[in-house]
Amino acid sequence: MGKQGQIKVTKENLLQWIENYRWMVETIEEARQPVAKVDNNSYIGAKTAMYGIEATLPKASGGTSDPVFTEVQRRVYSLNYRIKEYEHKIAEVQNRIPFVEGDREVEVLHRLLDGDSMRAIGKHMRLSSTTIFRVRNNILSQMMK
Repeated sequence: MGKQGQIKVTKENLLQWIENYRWMVETIEEARQPVAKVDNNSYIGAKTAMYGIEATLPKASGGTSDPVFTEVQRRVYSLNYRIKEYEHKIAEVQNRIPFVEGDREVEVLHRLLDGDSMRAIGKHMRLSSTTIFRVRNNILSQMMK
């Protein structure tokens, strides 16, 4: 990690982000879907009495002692942090896609982003594995410019 949480872009990082692109996008899509539908009138947590004898009783102070609620909060915080990190990595890859030139390179890049394996790409394009690796390295060089 570099300055202010920014991740340094190296060839190795870029390759890792391209390989992980598909599942990072799917994770972000999944996180953006609402977890549970709660109507606007519902209130999660303890309600404080405003009238009657209950209003004169001592009120609870401090945080919640519910372990499930605490776990949900932890997961939401952790997920939000990871999602922001994934969004940064995906944006970095997407910003560099226009730098890739050549029909073969563009095709291989899009298949890598779709999650295809190097073997599947080679089989589809009828290219040897060494040629596919050479094309992939060429893509990384173009994206690092």
